[in-house]
Amino acid sequence: MISRRTFLVTAATVSAAAAAAYMVKPRLRQLILPKLDSTYPLGVLQDMDMRNIVALGDTLVAPGYTPPVDFFHDFVNAETRSQPGFLKEYQRAAALLNATSADLFGQGAQLQFADLSGPRRDKVLQTQLWQYSGRNRIVPKVEKLAASRDALALRMYVVSPLIEHYYRSPYGWAIVGYESFPGRPPLDPRVYTRRLGDKGVAS
Repeated sequence: MISRRTFLVTAATVSAAAAAAYMVKPRLRQLILPKLDSTYPLGVLQDMDMRNIVALGDTLVAPGYTPPVDFFHDFVNAETRSQPGFLKEYQRAAALLNATSADLFGQGAQLQFADLSGPRRDKVLQTQLWQYSGRNRIVPKVEKLAASRDALALRMYVVSPLIEHYYRSPYGWAIVGYESFPGRPPLDPRVYTRRLGDKGVAS
């Protein structure tokens, strides 16, 4: 059995070496980062794949601020119908989520990510996506060297766009007490005369 000290030293050495490689060889980063397949046809996801991607979106949002089902559905369709390569990435993401779900909870049987409970969905995402503070500059770079191609693509082309779409919407801005995205006037101009968080009509 490896000792704790040996494990920590080895882990620190590997992390340092990976970080150094990332810093020194920017061309290597370009080779590692997944690229969109621009030759892949446009289209829409099959129903089961869409169900899993919508479940992913619902897992990413803040509790109590879940948008209606067509929120992510319509966004994904717009992406896959207009952006070459995105249909393929959403399909691969759904397959990755399902495979990870089956590995963790299927006991040898196929399992759909959308059929998991919230905590189990979180566990699937934690298995594929590294977790780190937004202020951490090293770990995200190491992730790009150590994570699988599909895990990186899941973050870059699926999770990040879903999160951005959510936080640019009224549902995301409601979390911080706003009704619209900065630079976009709200439907009700009287909102500017109210105190933050006040939903009443201004006098």
